[in-house]
Amino acid sequence: MTAEFRHSGWAVRGYRLYSLLASALMVLVGLCSSLEWWLDLNLVPDLGGRDMRLTAALCILLSGLALAAVGRGGKALRLAASLLCAAIIGLGADALLEHGVAGYRGVAGWLDAVSGAGVRPPVLMAELAACAFVLLGGQGILVLNSRAVVLREAFGLGVLAIAMASVASLAFLLAQRGESLLDHLPPLTGISLLFGTLGWMSSTPTTGLTRISTAATLGGVFARSLLLPALLLPLAYTFAFKLLETRFGVPQIIASTLGAVFTGGSVAWMIWLVAALLDRSERLREASLQLRDVADTDSLTGLGNRRKFDAEIDALLREYRQQRTPFSLLVLDVDHFKAYNDGYGHQAGDEALREIGRLLRTVLRPRDVAVRYGGEEFVLLVHGVRMPQLPVIAARILHTIRANDWPLLPLTASIGGAEVCDADSAATLLQRADASLYRAKRNGRDRFEAMGCAECFASRSAPPALRAREWDQPPPGCRGGVAA
Repeated sequence: MTAEFRHSGWAVRGYRLYSLLASALMVLVGLCSSLEWWLDLNLVPDLGGRDMRLTAALCILLSGLALAAVGRGGKALRLAASLLCAAIIGLGADALLEHGVAGYRGVAGWLDAVSGAGVRPPVLMAELAACAFVLLGGQGILVLNSRAVVLREAFGLGVLAIAMASVASLAFLLAQRGESLLDHLPPLTGISLLFGTLGWMSSTPTTGLTRISTAATLGGVFARSLLLPALLLPLAYTFAFKLLETRFGVPQIIASTLGAVFTGGSVAWMIWLVAALLDRSERLREASLQLRDVADTDSLTGLGNRRKFDAEIDALLREYRQQRTPFSLLVLDVDHFKAYNDGYGHQAGDEALREIGRLLRTVLRPRDVAVRYGGEEFVLLVHGVRMPQLPVIAARILHTIRANDWPLLPLTASIGGAEVCDADSAATLLQRADASLYRAKRNGRDRFEAMGCAECFASRSAPPALRAREWDQPPPGCRGGVAA
């Protein structure tokens, strides 16, 4: 059975907020760049490289508008946003045709003429930008229609790779090394594509690649803590050390050495951060286990308590119904314990119960469960054991208690048992074992009695009982008094 995938509420809200901010930024950049072409103004910063083409500005504007529609409105709004994304694909494909077909001037040429862009040298949309917009439009359509999650994430990763390459190329502009990727993809276009594709990914934070980073798990914490630094630090170092080399005259060997040192330091910092998160998680897990153990443990005897019993018997009943794995339940009560407690005091009584707990831990197998059910009564859950084996198990337990070196007065116990049957619940199984215990008390104590049910003996379709070989032979010196 697959565990339910839980998401961090604040992480989901943060991703959706980022998606809104990315859409607003893309609308602003696209609108300003379009107006710059139409009105011959300088509304956007010149980051170097070739100017953004009007068709690229329109693609960014349309993508921002479509992104703002995610999760809002009904079918009509999704259809309108999908048409905007289809227009982005069309503009990108048209730009690729401009590069591939000699003399072809499609939508871009018509927009140049209408916008009065003739005052500038006619330039084509960068090839990489055209490819990126085709992928971005496809990503948007798939997000809006909740289709093909793997394909849409592949489109997003393609846009991300192109955009990151463009942003990284700004370092070569700082280094003044001549032609770089900026001559094929303007940096403002690359930055807008970066924000756009991350915005589309963030608009559906509980699916796709962002699904892990919003998870309410340790993996989600790692993703949220380390993905952004891992993405941005290489770009920041490239900017910084090329700037040192070209603007401040630092020798290339020194700049490269500093770059290597800082890169190694960043990797070490990320490793330390992962280690710190793992350490904190492990300590919290250990503390949680300790608290759970305290909650499930009887403080006097060190055995389980009623809470532990309820959890264990529910698990055993589920396993029995699903896999037909048998188990049996024994109820043990210390004989004449009230008189012992009244005669020697409550502290002696507590010591006696503590010793009973120790003896039960020594005689039972590791996979069996012993709990203190209340007062001087104990309940044992014995895995893989059926009725014919219960007398031998009970005889071993009774002999262990009887033969113990009690300092004040020898103590004995009575045991009642029952094997699980098809119609049993926890209450009915415990009731039959309890009735067997009282029968053992009436028949003279220091003995074992068991009570079956009609279904238990009539049903032979279940798989053979698991042999508990540890119980096949009674211990030396074990005497009678065991009835089934």
